[in-house]
Amino acid sequence: MYVFGEKSQMRTFKIEGIKCEFIPYEFTEVRQMKASYKKLMKACVPSATSNEPEMAFLKLVEDSEWLPQIQTLMQLAGAVVDLIDFQGSSVMVSFEDGCDFTTQVVSLAELLMDPYYRTFEGFKVLIEKEWLAFGHRFTHRGNHTLQHQTSGFAPVFLQFLDCVYQVHRQFPLSFEFNQHFLQMLAYHHVSNRFKTFMLDSEYERFEVDQVISDDRPRMSRIDEMGDNDNGTTPSVRSFWEYVDKLNNKSTIFYNVFYSEEAQTRVLRPYANISSLKIWDYYLMEHLSCGPAFDCELFDAARNEDNEAPLSPADRCVVNACYQNVAQADPDMQRWLLNEIIQLETDLSIDKPSSWKTIIESFNESMQSKGKLVSPVTEEAKAHGTSIHKRITMDILIRGKSGGESPRGFASHHRFESHDFQEPTNCDACHQVIWNYMTQGSGMICADCGFSCHEKCVNSVPKQCLRRGSSKEPTNQSNKQTEDNKITAPVSNDTETTYFSAKAVEIVSHKGYLYKRGARLRQWKQRYFKLDPNKHQLRYYDPEDEETCKGTIDLKEVETVKHDNYSSNLPGVPKLDDNSFIYMKTSTRYYHFLANNKKEADEWINKIQDCITN
Repeated sequence: MYVFGEKSQMRTFKIEGIKCEFIPYEFTEVRQMKASYKKLMKACVPSATSNEPEMAFLKLVEDSEWLPQIQTLMQLAGAVVDLIDFQGSSVMVSFEDGCDFTTQVVSLAELLMDPYYRTFEGFKVLIEKEWLAFGHRFTHRGNHTLQHQTSGFAPVFLQFLDCVYQVHRQFPLSFEFNQHFLQMLAYHHVSNRFKTFMLDSEYERFEVDQVISDDRPRMSRIDEMGDNDNGTTPSVRSFWEYVDKLNNKSTIFYNVFYSEEAQTRVLRPYANISSLKIWDYYLMEHLSCGPAFDCELFDAARNEDNEAPLSPADRCVVNACYQNVAQADPDMQRWLLNEIIQLETDLSIDKPSSWKTIIESFNESMQSKGKLVSPVTEEAKAHGTSIHKRITMDILIRGKSGGESPRGFASHHRFESHDFQEPTNCDACHQVIWNYMTQGSGMICADCGFSCHEKCVNSVPKQCLRRGSSKEPTNQSNKQTEDNKITAPVSNDTETTYFSAKAVEIVSHKGYLYKRGARLRQWKQRYFKLDPNKHQLRYYDPEDEETCKGTIDLKEVETVKHDNYSSNLPGVPKLDDNSFIYMKTSTRYYHFLANNKKEADEWINKIQDCITN
């Protein structure tokens, strides 16, 4: 069991009879959140324009530190997901009083793990369960009343919606609702129009609702959805009832790209700053008809503008997208749905089909067709998983070391210019490094193999994982280790075996392979010998098998697998395309080519057995 909490809780934390580890984590406090949001609003909604470099938009966004707070929240939620999904561990999150940062992390982790919470009904359950029923103080944090105005507005729930937007942008096929639904939530959780997001607890909302129902006189409602024809006293409506009614009428909140079968069960979004984006909800301005989140008022204003006669003094909106692109942008899916419903009405069908029925019938007709998964998609998923694992291990290691950098993080990278002749992902910004035409634009660490763009060197978040690590012996221990290597016998038991230059050479597998050079990138045929005793893979010239041209230490090998992309490299011998072998070590990459797929499989199995044993 893992417990994430504040560093101050380490002294009092104690659980007996349970194997539990406490991981302290520095979280964003509410006061920091308030200050960051004020600076963000100065950048997104400035009071006046300025040409000074210090007042530029990107500079102000960076100074607000809003995106680093989003990153912190997404990284911790990703760590919770990894510990539960990969290890099957139990995780407890406990920060402050539990209704702010804790609620953000837990609800975001549930959203990433369970596809149910990415549907309309599931997202409603998630907010009702983790925010409303758990006791998030919407009135206090939202500055709804005069009593709470001195505390200021705290965008706790808004920050959670921002994280959901970042995930939605990276996984558009996995959400049943669209981004307009998130903007609707962000607008109405502070609008005081619905009782759903009023007051600070379920009990207070129930109590006020009872008072309104008993003592409030009957009054007329401007909103047509609030009309009461039965003569009863009206009650403050729920946000979910309002959304359901709009959702039944049109596809205003439906994500047309949603695919229940194609989505990934567990989402692992990128949380680095370069993958995050300022939510356009902070930047939108509806100058034509006002905000589109009060649909009745918006439609009335738009119809009034269309029907009112123009006079020479009146302003006329020439462009339909005048500060309202989301409403005026052509949408082929909605247009086709409305066209089908209109055709059914024109054909005098008694009950025209709703848009949900049309989409469900379309999805059923597409289920019989097989869907192919692209290798690029699978590689992207594997890369995202590896990035998440690395961040999770970083959080655990830093937490166990008491917040200080462990020894493995004590030294900086030693970057060297590297000519990447094949597409490689940058470990800093996760974009592709490709400098086939431009030399020297890629950098690689000589110790741990960290690859990045030359422009990303200054923004590398982690220090070297290999240089200065506790796994590396000092000079004195090196000498002692060498002495042990000479005197230690070679044993076949399960204990650690030491390999030395004086050990007997044993060749378990040998044969010819084409090897791609590191400098000139040419393919040359070499004669390889696999030595499980010395834990080496040596290669020789084909003409002279006595002189060793080079050695690959199998202790540094991280990955050995088939390579499906080397066939596109220049100068490849014309052999079987399925016989390429890709080997990644802690220092560099290797590309080999066997005569056929059978030999490639045999080499991969032998090398993996040698590494395992």
